[in-house]
Amino acid sequence: MSIVMATKKDLLSVKGISDAKIEKLQEAAMKLESVGFMSGVEYMTKRSFILRMTTGSKKLDELLGGGIESMAITEVFGEFRTGKTQLCHTLCVTAQLARSCGGGNGKVAYIDTEATL
Repeated sequence: MSIVMATKKDLLSVKGISDAKIEKLQEAAMKLESVGFMSGVEYMTKRSFILRMTTGSKKLDELLGGGIESMAITEVFGEFRTGKTQLCHTLCVTAQLARSCGGGNGKVAYIDTEATL
């Protein structure tokens, strides 16, 4: 997406990229990523596929407007020993639960970027 939105001037600052290469790159990027406006109806249709998965805590789900949204990146941060990892592990299980149980009926990939596990 960044190649599509970048200005020609910014892309020309990259060593070894000519005008012709920029046009080819942007053309290819536009084919991969649809760019433009969408109507409210289209956006509402797209949003209808989003699930809200329970965190396991009714109060936290209430604060989040019904749980954690699928098809999104949710950042969890806080002080040491405040339950961030526990929440993530709970969400890994919840995401695999059936939708009738508040889950996402899906699969999970857990990536630990700090190598603490």
